[in-house]
Amino acid sequence: TNINEIISSSIPADNITTGDAASSFATSAGAVLIDSQASTTTVDGHTGVTIQSTSSGNITLDSVADIVLDADGGDIFLKDAGTTFGEFTNSSTDFIIKSTTSDKDILIKGNDGGSAITALTLDMSAAGAATFNDKITAVGTSVFTNLDISGDVDVDGTLETDAFSIAGTTVSSTAAELNLV
Repeated sequence: TNINEIISSSIPADNITTGDAASSFATSAGAVLIDSQASTTTVDGHTGVTIQSTSSGNITLDSVADIVLDADGGDIFLKDAGTTFGEFTNSSTDFIIKSTTSDKDILIKGNDGGSAITALTLDMSAAGAATFNDKITAVGTSVFTNLDISGDVDVDGTLETDAFSIAGTTVSSTAAELNLV
């Protein structure tokens, strides 16, 4: 079948073969539609497949079921204008989310009652220091190697400490001496 006949009209084709040469499907107006009533539509590029919008517009992946990204190399790269800014990686089934640009943060944002908020900032210029917009709730035993609290502290339960200071002065008295028992 002549490929130009298929492109210029609506001739149903069960199998289109273009040989070993590169093939191009183009239109100056409208859309190029590949509509498969079969269970799958496969584009096999052997060395890679590029879907590209060269002038304007978005590329939309829309499915009545799920959208699956399956990379046997274990990495999914996020790029803007060809520059990688982030990665999703499978490392021995650990899910790694990585900001690849030096000192750029990872932000988790959301919508709180109609207002845009940044719920969590992971500061990559400060070794990944986490800044939460509001409360942190820890359930069970929580271990903090360095905890700096600015503001009030409300402890519901037992507070146990190996060292204690007030305004930079170490408190060396025992609980009995402080009459806290």
